[in-house]
Amino acid sequence: MGEQFQEQIEVLRQMCHDAFYCEEAAAWFTPDGFRSILALIGRNGQGVGTSSLSAWLKNCEQLNIPQIERKRFDKMVDRIYEKCDEESGSFLNCEGSALYMLQSLCNHSCDPNADITFPYHNHVLVLRATKAIFPGEEICVSYLNECDRDRSRHSRSKALSENYLFHCGCSKCEAQKNDPDVTSEDDDDEEEDSNYEDDEDENEVMK
Repeated sequence: MGEQFQEQIEVLRQMCHDAFYCEEAAAWFTPDGFRSILALIGRNGQGVGTSSLSAWLKNCEQLNIPQIERKRFDKMVDRIYEKCDEESGSFLNCEGSALYMLQSLCNHSCDPNADITFPYHNHVLVLRATKAIFPGEEICVSYLNECDRDRSRHSRSKALSENYLFHCGCSKCEAQKNDPDVTSEDDDDEEEDSNYEDDEDENEVMK
């Protein structure tokens, strides 16, 4: 954290010291120890996603509908999220943050073999396998959402570096390491061009 947060961190450290201090954990209440705890929470904290809208969307994604109807549905969902974003921002599908012992042991991959879910619509987290996991194989989740995982290696690396302070070396990134360094803005431009082409195709079909 930058210098502008040092005063707030010290106030928080002192409050935690007054409320929770014990000799066994004395090292964690020193300035350096407390910053280490904040870094641990920042890296491993898991958003608790129990949004009913998110659950509805996942169910709708399983519907077998024509491609044109799928495109219309996706556009409708985009408009819903845009309106919700005006009120709730990025916290729409996050009703809090928590630390989970086993989930925290899972490393990131841009091609994960497990997904973090909240199927009971409460704080209980379930790791769901998304592909076959063989004995001795590492279980990996993705710190990126599905849309970001489909972006270029350069865009994924930029997001992970800015938000999680590491450079990814997963199998997907290694396979794409010789790809051009396409920026996130270029990704967005390509997506907009693609959406325009899709609209043109849809209009042709509807004529």
